Amino acid sequence: MALLQEIKVPLLAVNDTSLTVLEMAFSSGEKVKKGDQLMVFETSKTTYEVEAEADGYIQYFCETANDYEVNELVAKIFADPSEFDSLPAAGIIAGNNPAVNHTPATITVADWEGEIIFSDEATRLIALSGINRSLFKGRDFVNKADVEEKLGLQPNPAVKNSNPSPAAVKIKQALPVDHAKVIVEKLSSGKKKEIEYLSDIQSTGLTSTINVFVETGGLFAQVNQSFQFLKNSLLPLLIYETARLLKKYPLLNAYFTDGAIAVYKEVNIGFAIDIDKGLKVLKLPLSNEKNLAEIEAGIMDLSEKYLDDKLDINDLTDISFTITDLSAEGVAFFRPLVNMMNSAILGVSAIDEQLNRCLLGLTFDHRVTEGKQGARFLKELKERMESYRAGTIYRTKEITCYKCYTPLAEDLSDVGFVACVQPDGRDGYICQRCFKGF
Repeated sequence: MALLQEIKVPLLAVNDTSLTVLEMAFSSGEKVKKGDQLMVFETSKTTYEVEAEADGYIQYFCETANDYEVNELVAKIFADPSEFDSLPAAGIIAGNNPAVNHTPATITVADWEGEIIFSDEATRLIALSGINRSLFKGRDFVNKADVEEKLGLQPNPAVKNSNPSPAAVKIKQALPVDHAKVIVEKLSSGKKKEIEYLSDIQSTGLTSTINVFVETGGLFAQVNQSFQFLKNSLLPLLIYETARLLKKYPLLNAYFTDGAIAVYKEVNIGFAIDIDKGLKVLKLPLSNEKNLAEIEAGIMDLSEKYLDDKLDINDLTDISFTITDLSAEGVAFFRPLVNMMNSAILGVSAIDEQLNRCLLGLTFDHRVTEGKQGARFLKELKERMESYRAGTIYRTKEITCYKCYTPLAEDLSDVGFVACVQPDGRDGYICQRCFKGF
């Protein structure tokens, strides 16, 4: 058999254990050329295109809008359609396509007598449960959901006369729907995955949120000098200071897994964005090694890729801490939700123009850290942010630049010192001359 290419669901990110088939460019039996786009997968964050590696004939084992597990077989390319597997191609009635003439057009799932193909996940479940494969007689293709249905774990409406096990696990019933009063809209696969990932941590009931006010009066007079595009925005400064603080509070740069804590070696802050193209969290890699100008440039570059639909998987994965900024929406207070494989998230509210302050909210996973550490983190972040304010009054006699030892009381810059972590790990301050390198 001249099998030229076998296509399985790829593992694009550790969070995505299943992908949705968003588009199939051909019908089973059609001729394809090397380099042709065969199908498009949708992940929780982006899309992924699969191309043909050789000239041949495509046979699909999947359907659009359905989810398939990682490593599950979804398509093959053969040198000739006569070599197709005995499985009827998904999405068509075999026999309607002149290139597929080896299977009667009248065949149905219940009548199928050929070889049964089991997905990798279905095979794994069968092995674990010890269920007899003969239960699937008459089926052409068996996936994870089919096995779960036989085990009584999941009803399968596509299979008539199914007989759930007496020991079936009770499924929570959906709320009633009166179609005369409501319009039911199907959830997108992206939204389904968002629900799944956000529920992963919140479902434990072990998350808490603590808040702190940050005084913003006079803050932008200093920081706007460093920005070209994002003037009067707290986001670049928050990313800059948060990234450095996370090295001091590593448990906020971690996640809970199987009774243990996984601490990230790198600080890769993600910032949430939603401009009519769906919610995405974009990654600024090695955030703690970037200066303010580099962080601003990174935000602009990623935002442009988001708007142009040019994000790749590296822009969306391996995020160790998330910041969600709703200040532009005028939100006074909200409780952000921790993302999967994170232990904390920082929420930024709008600046109260009358009080000259904003609210920062830190939601954290109690399985990884505790309120005391979260409170200390927020307190230090507040102090760092407020140190940029022009005219801020501190205990000037006690504050000196750790590099040049100039007292704050003698500083003539009229801007103030910046809170920092000294090379030995202790908290300190640095004057504007040393900070800017002149």
